[in-house]
Amino acid sequence: MSENKRFWSLVVLLSVLMIGNTAFGWGGPTHAALTEITFDDPVVAPLLSGINQSAIESWTGEPPTDLPQWSSVRDRYYIESAGSVGGYDWWDDFDETTRLKYLTHSAADCAVPLGHAPANQVYTNTIAEAILEAQVSLWGTYPSVSGTTYYTHSQTNNTWDLDGTRGSFMSKFQSAVLDNASWFKSTKNWLGLHGTEDNHDAGWNGTKLALMVQRAVIVDYFLARQSPVADAGGDHMVSPGETEQFNASDSYDPDSINWSSNGTYWNNGGGVVGYYWDYDYDGTWDWVDNDPYDQRTYNQLLAMGIQTNQWVRYNFAIQDDEGKMSYDSDFLYLSTGGAPEPATMSLLGVGALAMLRRRKK
Repeated sequence: MSENKRFWSLVVLLSVLMIGNTAFGWGGPTHAALTEITFDDPVVAPLLSGINQSAIESWTGEPPTDLPQWSSVRDRYYIESAGSVGGYDWWDDFDETTRLKYLTHSAADCAVPLGHAPANQVYTNTIAEAILEAQVSLWGTYPSVSGTTYYTHSQTNNTWDLDGTRGSFMSKFQSAVLDNASWFKSTKNWLGLHGTEDNHDAGWNGTKLALMVQRAVIVDYFLARQSPVADAGGDHMVSPGETEQFNASDSYDPDSINWSSNGTYWNNGGGVVGYYWDYDYDGTWDWVDNDPYDQRTYNQLLAMGIQTNQWVRYNFAIQDDEGKMSYDSDFLYLSTGGAPEPATMSLLGVGALAMLRRRKK
């Protein structure tokens, strides 16, 4: 049988199987190929230590049918403490390998130019999807998106730079998917079918978008597991009459990132929703707000009972938008005159004196 006949036999078979059933995205072989490409991306690969990559890359199954893929990806239901969707709590109901199988599959399905959300707002045709998938699943190569966030549709020439924050990325991604869906729908003939080249173009554009959204959500998945990093800002010496500014702006949330046009990401300084200060180190927060800066006068600090003329520790913490906390502490000196030793030297002296006393005993 010729290659062309084999292809159309497969199309007919898939069409018969698909009539009246839910479409299944790109099909198993394509999902496996796209996941492998994503895991090899130089931005993603360093995050995969300890992950069973082969089990995820070779998986050709389906997520639960009542797990809505677009909302799961768009609203980050794949991260801890995000809540449940479709009757599932991703973190509690699935082990990590299963979570990543469902996440890579769902992300790729969101880029299909018909049938799946968000494209189903424009175009749903089960038979057309079966034909498209049959062709895409026979491909030997797939597009590369490594090193870029730029995407241009090969037919409409509409261009998106899928950069910026995660929210910005998702908004642009949805627009690009709908553009591909609208173009693909417009090419069908009176039988509801499309030409071979139309299928190729729709699939090629869709798989480029699939790789981009896979990369984005996999990076987000791993960065969101990390705790925020608290930085209290260093030691402070305050003299009578002075107002001291405490600066914790070097604190950050690892998953609050912007995508750059070269396909890499950088921390945008967001994601921290609470800054906690305990100046007298008594275990009770003296001030909590969403501003990394706080000003305290000498008299305010003195009124808290902080001892003068010695280095004393103050405590600090941050909370990110997923509820995770991180802690730091530095030292504070309320002077009544004279120049103190640096905090580190003073504390080393205290430690050395304590060791000497223990030895004498």
